[in-house]
Amino acid sequence: MPFFSIRIIISLFALNLFSDAANNEKYQWERLKFESCDAFIIMPKNHIKAQIPWVMYAPTLRGLPNERDEGWMIGHFLESGIVVAGINIGESYGNPAGREIYTKFHKFLTTERSFNQKACLLARSRGGLMLYNWAADNPGKVKCIAGIYPVCDLRSYPGLNRAAPAYGMNADELGKSLKINNPVEKLKPLADAEVPIFHIHGNVDRVVPLKSNSGDVAKKYQRLGGKMQLIVPNGQGHNMWEGFFHCQELVDFVITHAKGKKSSSPEPELIWEGGDFTEGPAVGPDGSVLFSDVGADLIYKFSPKNEKVTTFRKSSGRANGLIFDPEGNLIACEGANTGGGRRISVTSKNGKIRTLTKEWQGKRFNSPNDLTIDRAGKNIYFTDPRYVGGEERDLEFEGIFLVRPDGSTELATDDVKKPNGILISNDGKSVFVADHEVTSDGTRQLLSFSVTEGGKLENKQVLHDFGTSRGIDGMALGPKGNIFATAGSGKEAGIYIFEPGGNLLQVINLPGDPTNCTFGHGKNSLTLYVTAQSPKGKKKQSYALYRLRLEK
Repeated sequence: MPFFSIRIIISLFALNLFSDAANNEKYQWERLKFESCDAFIIMPKNHIKAQIPWVMYAPTLRGLPNERDEGWMIGHFLESGIVVAGINIGESYGNPAGREIYTKFHKFLTTERSFNQKACLLARSRGGLMLYNWAADNPGKVKCIAGIYPVCDLRSYPGLNRAAPAYGMNADELGKSLKINNPVEKLKPLADAEVPIFHIHGNVDRVVPLKSNSGDVAKKYQRLGGKMQLIVPNGQGHNMWEGFFHCQELVDFVITHAKGKKSSSPEPELIWEGGDFTEGPAVGPDGSVLFSDVGADLIYKFSPKNEKVTTFRKSSGRANGLIFDPEGNLIACEGANTGGGRRISVTSKNGKIRTLTKEWQGKRFNSPNDLTIDRAGKNIYFTDPRYVGGEERDLEFEGIFLVRPDGSTELATDDVKKPNGILISNDGKSVFVADHEVTSDGTRQLLSFSVTEGGKLENKQVLHDFGTSRGIDGMALGPKGNIFATAGSGKEAGIYIFEPGGNLLQVINLPGDPTNCTFGHGKNSLTLYVTAQSPKGKKKQSYALYRLRLEK
């Protein structure tokens, strides 16, 4: 199969399916200011909540896009569940300052709005300069590029003299920098990333000549091993011919790549149900899974060998989060409420239980919730919120504490509101925290902190904001360093998979609201154990243990 194909077409039929999103009950048109620039987002009202497929459109000068010209095309994207977004940065001609704004806009959409990390780019005319230059700088963030007579060569349009001021250069200086600033010279990163391209470009275009723009891109992309399709309408120039904007092949190309191949989600397997509030699963050295039933004040043990659940510890001190140290000792966060220990306890392999820490500066903890241990298996970080329990509080804040092997305890940070789940990165340089207030106006965010040389946490960053949705309860670190988080409620309940930088990759739905999760060891390293509600339980509110077998 050739890497690109060229077809000559005479006409295309048109069918207007799109009406102004602002006045259409199926669509939402949001206008916003970003970096002092006008931006827009057009969304179907019924869209997926994560990894939202989307199109980045350019340019947005003089009210573009509009219903008259782009309506049919955009309508098809919206009908397919694809969002369209754009930002007006003025006459930048693809300059570095404009690219930087596009990068910030991309980060905003992917982190704050849950858009897919990879966008489909749709360049009309001069929009090609910005989108191609940005794509070449960020090939890993691009699913495909589509173009309607896009400008790909600064020399053809607007010309070096006119474009130079936007780059802070004169024409000669810009001419010498074309290898880093001219789209047609920057195709290799896109070819290496296997980004597919589709252009429609008239053969008598005198404003943006076919040969020096789409034609040269096709030739060079072929030599680089890239895949491109070029449609050349006969007798058409740089105009508003309907066939440019009613091109079914362009629409199909974008939709196919925007939606892509759906990730296969494993089916949750119910292992056990009937708990009052299951939490804090942890896998022991022998592969058995311990998990808390906070409401019943018990710790259960599941054996994958015989598929049976037995009681491991009675009167658990309202244990919540659990973890094993390298020696095989069980470390537990014991919470508040009746019978709650409000401490970090250690259960040795011989069954003896001792207190590792129960206070800071002579003040009892609120209700230790969840914990993580560094790669050396020595230093422990645990969160200390207060969700339930009528015991008098000694601490005026809800923070994160660091416990040394000898039990000495330090405040790692109080720069959180209500910390819950916690993880440490594989390299030990970052700690991820779920800040999860349950009030209607509370904060529900995934945070990251840098670990100082002394073990304190600083440089807080918000990686993902759940807004009014149920945020993260517990988390586990996946095989590739990705964050597997239990979040959401009702139809949104599931395992939310984030890259370490906060990009939401996938949501695996669960039948009930999840509380925590952990991975198995060895041959079960891709098996995720999840504590969650069981809607099929005999009790009004039954909690369970699930198993998810993930693919490599």
